[in-house]
Amino acid sequence: MSPPVTDLLREKRRELGIQPLSGVILERPALLRRGLLIGGGVAAAVALLSLLVLFQRQLLRARMAPLERYEAEASDLRARLAARGKALEEMETTNRNLAEALTSLHTTSALLADLQLRTPDGVQLRAAKAQGSSLVLQGWARDPQSFRRINALQLELQDSPLLKPDAMNLAKAERIDPPNRPGGADGPALPRPVSFEMSGPFATLPPARQLEVFEGLGARGMARRLQLLEREGLLP
Repeated sequence: MSPPVTDLLREKRRELGIQPLSGVILERPALLRRGLLIGGGVAAAVALLSLLVLFQRQLLRARMAPLERYEAEASDLRARLAARGKALEEMETTNRNLAEALTSLHTTSALLADLQLRTPDGVQLRAAKAQGSSLVLQGWARDPQSFRRINALQLELQDSPLLKPDAMNLAKAERIDPPNRPGGADGPALPRPVSFEMSGPFATLPPARQLEVFEGLGARGMARRLQLLEREGLLP
């Protein structure tokens, strides 16, 4: 038998037409059972949904495994292709540099032949060297008219196809003691030659013009080498 229930709001409940508290207490077990059923159903639904999500995740992971393997293989292949591309680029650069060195105007017999043709009588070249992209000449000129001979050499070189036009500059020109004095120190005095130094930048010639210059100067070996490199596509 349920204990008596004291309802302090009985009159208020009656005015509002609400069920007395004693009736609510009598329905409590039914409400509890209903709540347990609803809560249990929700919990079961959540558990079932979690299992479905877990199963779906495992299924997706199983399907992604081959794709991840393919992605790893593709990444490895891309890395290999990049390495080979870099190696090929370096090889092409090396080949171009080698081709330019083999046909360079700085060190070819064509340059020596051109200098020989353009050096006036009475001028002797003591050194001809390439410094970067420029040609540096050192020598001396004998009298009479030694300075005119140096000027003639400068004008000739300014017309050379191997050098940039009108770019040969005279750095210095000064008289020196003659290199050979007959009879030793007491021998007859000789005219003092004029030592000079001049420089100018090399010209940049396309392969066709370079081939023409080589052939014109009789550098047939350089011309054949240039033709071979051009056939192989090694020239810029």
